Amino acid sequence: MTLLVRLRKPVLAAFFLLSWLLPAAAVQSQTQPAPVELPVGSYDAQGTALSALVYVPDSVRGRGKAPLLVLLHGCEQDARTFFEDSGWKDMADAHGFVALLPAQKHNLFSMVGTGGFGRYGNPLGCFNFADRLNSPLKGFVPSEAAAIASMVGAVVSGKGLGANGPTVDAEQVSVTGLSAGAGMAAVLLADYSHLFAGGALFAGVPVMCAQSMQSAASLCGISVSRGCAEVKARSGGYDSREWTKAIQRAQHPVGRPRVLIVQGTADCTVDPQNALYLTNQWTAFHGLKANSPVVIGQEPSWPERAVRQGYAPAGANALWVETVLLKDVGHVMPIDTHNPQRPCGRVRVSETKTYIEDVGFCGAALAAGFLQLEQ
Repeated sequence: MTLLVRLRKPVLAAFFLLSWLLPAAAVQSQTQPAPVELPVGSYDAQGTALSALVYVPDSVRGRGKAPLLVLLHGCEQDARTFFEDSGWKDMADAHGFVALLPAQKHNLFSMVGTGGFGRYGNPLGCFNFADRLNSPLKGFVPSEAAAIASMVGAVVSGKGLGANGPTVDAEQVSVTGLSAGAGMAAVLLADYSHLFAGGALFAGVPVMCAQSMQSAASLCGISVSRGCAEVKARSGGYDSREWTKAIQRAQHPVGRPRVLIVQGTADCTVDPQNALYLTNQWTAFHGLKANSPVVIGQEPSWPERAVRQGYAPAGANALWVETVLLKDVGHVMPIDTHNPQRPCGRVRVSETKTYIEDVGFCGAALAAGFLQLEQ
């Protein structure tokens, strides 16, 4: 028997095996949609380096209106990986909402000057939440918040949703983020409160805690190198007079936007005291008293490690502001990978810190419930 004859049967067997597996793999990949680029010309980038992805889960295709969640990554993260690992992709697939994933550009030359390469992006890939519209450090370029608001408008108008995509319900647009992403989410809720039904801020800082990213580290209580005891925000957390003016300018329906504030008590990157300052800020926004919560106790989904306070006026059917403190949790997006009935996030092997940690509690699920994204 020749060598060719001896090899023919194994080769044919392998061929038929591959011909059976490849179509199956192709079908499997088709059932797992991937985020797509939001067309650049569909929104006003406002002179920033921001781009965006849009994720439309199969569960919302071919149906009527769907909610929209804007997800803002933290420093040293990227939009796609944060979406997949934080538990938010699992929530989108399970509950059927569209996700808009703005992305910051990593630029080592940013914030060293006002022109050229120095104007765009951020050295650590952070959203520049502290740069207001009149900041000379950015050459008077409008803030990144305006670009993200334009992206929201593009998706609401149908951009990035595909041929058989859903219609986005403009009354059910929410925003969430981690760290600097939470800082930007808070800015969006304040400056564009008419666009958002609610927001969830994980390890965030108050609006107007600083007027530039250069001063944000010291004024907002942010650090990547100092010890925990040295990470302190300025007293009060923000300029209350400017916040009062912002409240007076804001045009928003009563009770909107609703705001969830989540903070780990062992956070050594963002001062946990910011949770108090954010609570003061958003209760003032809604005309509520920060020292008069209507709900005090344990978060039901994690009773042994989460303390919550909720605020709403008499007769409201939902909390307008809720603060959840996670005992002994650091500067991370909390996920839970051990619940097969309700998957939430994944732990990625990485040489650098991911700021996502399995602590037995799903932050995305908590926020999805608060934001009424669970269809």
